[in-house]
Parts: sequence; structure tokens; C-alpha cells
Amino acid sequence: MFINMHTEPARWKLTHDEKKAAEAAFTGGPSNPEWSESARKVYDGIATVIGKASPALLSEHELEPVEGLA
Repeated sequence: MFINMHTEPARWKLTHDEKKAAEAAFTGGPSNPEWSESARKVYDGIATVIGKASPALLSEHELEPVEGLA
């Protein structure tokens, strides 16, 4: 039996607070307690992947604008 597997990555739009959380995580900014649970997960996930890397290592020209993630 063969299963047809979808090979394209899942695409979804981030909410406003998820975008703010992603931006803060990439730039080394603090978490905001007013963000939704999903925004906190975005922040925590990015912060975990980046790890202890200094935010200074990520210059603005290396970061893709959050709006470009569609």
C-alpha cells in the first residue's frame, strides 16, 4: 500500500503577536507576558534553536522581514 505524501512545507500566516514574538526572539528581545500562548511558543521555539548565540551575530540585513514569511 502506498500513501501519497504531501512534500511541500506547511504554510500559514502568523498572527500579529506571533510576528512580534518571532522578531523579539531573533533580535534577542525579551518575551512579552501579554502575548498569546501560540506567540510564546513561537518565541520559545526560535530562542531554543538559536540557543546561546549572541543576537549581535544576527545583523538586520541577514534577517528576513517577518512579513516575508508567507
